[in-house]
Amino acid sequence: MEVSRASRERGRRANGGGSVIDRDEDPLEFGRVLSLSDAVFGLAMTLLVVSIVVPPGLSSDQYTGAIGELVPRVAIMALSFAVAASAWIGHRRVFSRLQRIDPGIQWRNFVLLGLVALLPLPHQVLGSYAHEPLSYVLYAMILSAVNVMFVVLELHAARHNLLRPGTSEASHRLEVARGVLDAAGFALSIPLAFLIVSWTPLLWVALLPLEALLVWRMLPSGPSAASPRAK
Repeated sequence: MEVSRASRERGRRANGGGSVIDRDEDPLEFGRVLSLSDAVFGLAMTLLVVSIVVPPGLSSDQYTGAIGELVPRVAIMALSFAVAASAWIGHRRVFSRLQRIDPGIQWRNFVLLGLVALLPLPHQVLGSYAHEPLSYVLYAMILSAVNVMFVVLELHAARHNLLRPGTSEASHRLEVARGVLDAAGFALSIPLAFLIVSWTPLLWVALLPLEALLVWRMLPSGPSAASPRAK
């Protein structure tokens, strides 16, 4: 999908003229959007460790037991951190392909960042109630919504001619398919969580090879084909 100058002007007029932030014409404002996004991701990832605490005033025996109880909490923290990191990579992938940011992108990005800011909540609930199916349901609902927002961002960017020059149709289809796959995978795990409970994260991990297969099938020339050509 080659983005011509004419299509860029149509996109600018359709989205309110000066309200559109161009990567080249106003790099400072473009960077502010990315800086805010990175700050939200960074804060969410930092808060994941807050729930991992050892109560003060324990006896030696209690202290030993408390340290042992940290192991599953650390494992859940590692899972949540990997999830947040994956979401940040997806966000970076979407915004690295944008030439312009319009109000529609900004508000959709705010919704996405709001969901990212919620990640410490299901993380804490899962750490405290790992035996409850609803803990996994809450987690999966938020992760599915995050991936839905990636699809919404990508479709809006393509529809309003906001993608960078050189962005291919294949890479656009891949980003949409990737978001749909992950959103559907997390959504599918919601009813299954009532059956397999603590094994539910294995379904989430299974999305990794499926996504790799998707990339291989849709971009046979390799991951580099998804990136816009250098100017």
